[in-house]
Amino acid sequence: MRRYRLGLLLLTAALAVFVTVVPAARRERDAARQQHGQAREERERLRVRLADLSRRTTQDEGATAADGVTAARALRLAFLRATDGLAVSGVEVRVSPVPRGAIAARGLLAAEGRFTDVLRLARRLADPSSGLLLDRVNLGEARSDVRLVAEAFILKEAP
Repeated sequence: MRRYRLGLLLLTAALAVFVTVVPAARRERDAARQQHGQAREERERLRVRLADLSRRTTQDEGATAADGVTAARALRLAFLRATDGLAVSGVEVRVSPVPRGAIAARGLLAAEGRFTDVLRLARRLADPSSGLLLDRVNLGEARSDVRLVAEAFILKEAP
């Protein structure tokens, strides 16, 4: 009888420890998982924000010129660099310096080609390393191809 009581006592003690310790540990584990998930989401938000700020900084640094003529030359070269190696036709580049205001030069690029080539061209123009800022991009149908018309500008350097 004594062994039976001792076994029952040990079983009761183990059950009491299990009932008091395990739910608290589970709650703590769930709270830690939730906190980890929130920290991961915050890290991703900060990573996206850092990438956006980095892109904006790079874009702002590369999209300035000292005067209108230099800006027009840089804009023309950026347009031509973007079309380099792509199977686009009917390329038209118009660039002009702007004498007043914060914009140093404005330009227009028009090109026709297959849809994939035109999208590659648009991606190259939108890339911060292109050195220009896009004002407007239009895609339209031209015969059996796609026509891209992009307006861009370069800002004047701050005095």
